[in-house]
Amino acid sequence: MRTMIVGVMVVFVGLGATGLDAAERDIVQTDRLPAREGARVVVDAATVDVVVRAGDVRDVEVTTELSISGVGEAKAEDWVARHTPTMSEGDGEVRVAVTPGRDGFMGLGMFTAKARLGLVVPTYAVPDLTTTGGSISVRGDFPGASPLRLRTSTGSVEFTGGAGSIDFRSSSGDARLMVVRPLERLFARTAAGDVDLDGGAREVEIDTASGDVFLSGLSGPADVITSTGKISVRWDRLDPSAHVRIRSTSGRIHLMLPQTVRPRGTLTTTGGSIRSDFPGLVNEAGDTIELAGDGPLFEVETASGEIVVSHSVGWEGTVESTPTPTPGVPD
Repeated sequence: MRTMIVGVMVVFVGLGATGLDAAERDIVQTDRLPAREGARVVVDAATVDVVVRAGDVRDVEVTTELSISGVGEAKAEDWVARHTPTMSEGDGEVRVAVTPGRDGFMGLGMFTAKARLGLVVPTYAVPDLTTTGGSISVRGDFPGASPLRLRTSTGSVEFTGGAGSIDFRSSSGDARLMVVRPLERLFARTAAGDVDLDGGAREVEIDTASGDVFLSGLSGPADVITSTGKISVRWDRLDPSAHVRIRSTSGRIHLMLPQTVRPRGTLTTTGGSIRSDFPGLVNEAGDTIELAGDGPLFEVETASGEIVVSHSVGWEGTVESTPTPTPGVPD
């Protein structure tokens, strides 16, 4: 069933800079679709930017903003038609989709085009957002979103607020996640995008090829794999039963643990160096430390990168001084 209430549409037609046949279109259109408790709000926006905020509302409010100038009137109308979303609701979902296809040859001269979707979503709904080249920005608290899905190919992703868990996937898009309370779980998979989490999670699983990973405020197990990217992880709390697995080929690994944690497990490098604030035994080859604690299990390995395991200090993060090199391990 399709439900749509049209709000405001404004269209301006004028002369562009490319001649008498140039047209300009500036459109703002607002639609509202009802969303019941726990409804998924599925947005597939292709190259269109998506901005979402949580609101104390009962409907999903979608504002479409389109602007194009410097092309002929027919091309402008075609571009607007292809970038105007279709919307529907039913079966516990609200769907918003844009399928613009390829813009192709827009004509001689200079032209500009901008497309944006702005959504106000009830706090009890569950956003599920996808773009290819468009950016995604989300602000607000969605306590029932477990997970809140964020997918993009090359667009950047920014999230500020709360959710049960987050599932992020991209090709080369970066994710900047700032949460007001720790997530139950963060899952992230990307080829070249960075993953930056500020605010914590009780469990993380991240797989990236060349992206950097920065995680702060963790309170549980972590599984992080990268090839050339840097890895920086800080825990607020880590129980003795937790399992931490960190893998890197050549990227630097820096792990920051609370003062009371006594890790066990191994730190291994082939051609890099190891520095640790925690006691351990160095093997004969000098490339592995067997941590001597009785706390959480660490399996940390890199081929040519540096491994640093240090104490963390409060909410500000790391000790500024360099950890003391472990005897028998090359710098």
